[in-house]
Amino acid sequence: MSHDERREGILRAALEVFAEKGFHGATTRALAEAAGVSEALLFRHFPSKEDLYGALQTACFAMKNKEGALEVEALEAGTASLVTLVHYLTAKMLRRPDKVDVVDQSLHRLLANSYLEDGAFARGFMKQVDAGLIAKLDECIREGRRVGDLVKTPVQSRAGAWLVEHLVAMLMLNQMPGEPVVSFGLKQAELVEQTVWFALLGLGVKAEVIKEHYRPQAFALLMS
Repeated sequence: MSHDERREGILRAALEVFAEKGFHGATTRALAEAAGVSEALLFRHFPSKEDLYGALQTACFAMKNKEGALEVEALEAGTASLVTLVHYLTAKMLRRPDKVDVVDQSLHRLLANSYLEDGAFARGFMKQVDAGLIAKLDECIREGRRVGDLVKTPVQSRAGAWLVEHLVAMLMLNQMPGEPVVSFGLKQAELVEQTVWFALLGLGVKAEVIKEHYRPQAFALLMS
């Protein structure tokens, strides 16, 4: 293998080990064994477990950006983009576990483990989410308020954006065991639609404005 191929192989193996054991539970020996390399070779690529963990964080965010996601920064700020982004975020994160690939499953578990440990991985990952998705949601909320598509509420725009992300993330965790911990009694598409409506209404988007811009069946076709 080339240097880059070996490095990528180590990162992929490390994702699964860290996802299963967390940062503190994963030993360098276990990481090396999972990657099929010696600890000495592991340390040639990554001088410490902390360096490997940091590189994995960067690699995971880069990987997520290559999934064919919407070009968030290119979207024009406004209510139509806000509706699109909230649906996109919800539909992507609320996929059934059997529809999520192994790498994504490992990433989700790694983030969950990070929250339960010191939060270092999740904190770094979310800083990049903040600079991309959250910044655009914030911009769209403020523009929607300016043109009168959103009612005035005490909720600050950036806080509202993060509350939407956290709502959807918790719903995703609810589904991660395979059988949902809490059953909403809804089909998958219905759960997505209900969540989008709940989130948009919570942000203050007027019901008639949501109806104007939100076509869940059409959105689902675009994402299929």
